[in-house]
Amino acid sequence: MASRIFWVFIAGLALVTGMVLQDGDRIFSWADDEAGISAKTERAIDASVDRVVDNSVYRMRVVGSDGQEIDVSSETKRAMAEAVGRLVKAEAELTVLAIRDANEDDIAAASVRRDQARTEVETLKAEIERQRQMSRTQSDAISEQIQRDVRDDVRAAVRDAVKN
Repeated sequence: MASRIFWVFIAGLALVTGMVLQDGDRIFSWADDEAGISAKTERAIDASVDRVVDNSVYRMRVVGSDGQEIDVSSETKRAMAEAVGRLVKAEAELTVLAIRDANEDDIAAASVRRDQARTEVETLKAEIERQRQMSRTQSDAISEQIQRDVRDDVRAAVRDAVKN
């Protein structure tokens, strides 16, 4: 549900940004004095939407099935979001074709696209799990290093105390 609200918010933000950029200082204008969106305005809208999406992907939390948060790169988060979007689109297309009683060739092609999208999602899930394992390994190594450092400091302090 939160993801739907997120994408509706992004779409609304893009629409409002587009209206503001097109109309200058007015948000709503019904005058026909402008023929269309200039290339500069279109690039500005795209950049604004990309910035908002990037920021939201950066802040997105990834949680494993055990409820623990996983530290995942923003590139992997973005790739996963895009892959899931393609999978949903492929599933919807396949369902629509089945409802319309489309020919077998179209259904087979849609099935292949769905299977490719599902494979991509599974590959990215495996990548996230690999990053999770690397994070655990690094965390364990840091913890062991801290324990060794503390143990060495305690030993040095005991040696100094015994000498005095």
